[in-house]
Amino acid sequence: LIEAFERQGKDITKATQQEMRSLVCAQCHVEYYFDKHKIVGTSYLTFPWDKGFAAEDIEAYYDSYQFSDWTHSLSRAPMLKAQHPEYETFMMGIHGQRGVACADCHMPYKSEGGQKFTDHHIQSPLNNIANSCQVCHREEAATLLANVYERQDKIIENRNKLEELLVRAHVEAKTAWDLGASEAEMKPVLTDIRKSQWRWDFAAASHGASFHAPIEISRVIANGITFAQEARIKLARILALKGYNREVPYPDITTKAKAQKYIGLDMAKLNADKEVFRKTTLEDWMKKAEERESKY
Repeated sequence: LIEAFERQGKDITKATQQEMRSLVCAQCHVEYYFDKHKIVGTSYLTFPWDKGFAAEDIEAYYDSYQFSDWTHSLSRAPMLKAQHPEYETFMMGIHGQRGVACADCHMPYKSEGGQKFTDHHIQSPLNNIANSCQVCHREEAATLLANVYERQDKIIENRNKLEELLVRAHVEAKTAWDLGASEAEMKPVLTDIRKSQWRWDFAAASHGASFHAPIEISRVIANGITFAQEARIKLARILALKGYNREVPYPDITTKAKAQKYIGLDMAKLNADKEVFRKTTLEDWMKKAEERESKY
């Protein structure tokens, strides 16, 4: 966290007490990746904030050295996986901009025995509206609750539409590859898919973003829809050139199991691996860590 702010030219040691009540959360509730080049032989935890907090800023950071988390098995697009950019989206919302801290809502002040302190039962502000929301907002609790759910429902509606368009783009891209599309033909398509899914993931993985920054997240999702549609328009041209002039069938992914089967996940093996992981003891992990460290 300190290093990320230093790269932005900011001295975190000069943060106010109120800012620190959010920065303590920003140590973990953020977008991050593991830089395998900074120190040879290690995966160095890094926050990609050099260019800013917005989805486009972080994307530009990753694009600057062609970073990708994985290659999509259907479309072959070089993908980015958002972790959970809560602090970033919070800072772009009205509460963050007005100086409200994470702790003000998730750890509101309480008094006992004449002492005022933050409530260490960290939870959703909706479970304690009187001490969180109504300290500033004078509306009835039911009204405030309805406001939150309304924003969440409307944003999820658009996010789900973006998700559908992305599925279609990935499947149509696979069809184009199967018909012999070239790398040169597909590169602009894969760029659009990468951009679109990054925006979907930035919105989906950022827990609470539809409340923390509803305007910003709506903008991000809208841009994601645009990139998905651009990818599909380009794919339609490529498919037409390959003689494919009908709609590519949408897969049956109405359940998690059907989606896993469609993309070819070997769930029996994955579940078996998970069971081995679950049964690994702390002593086993320590032994593996010692063996790894002994190499350096």
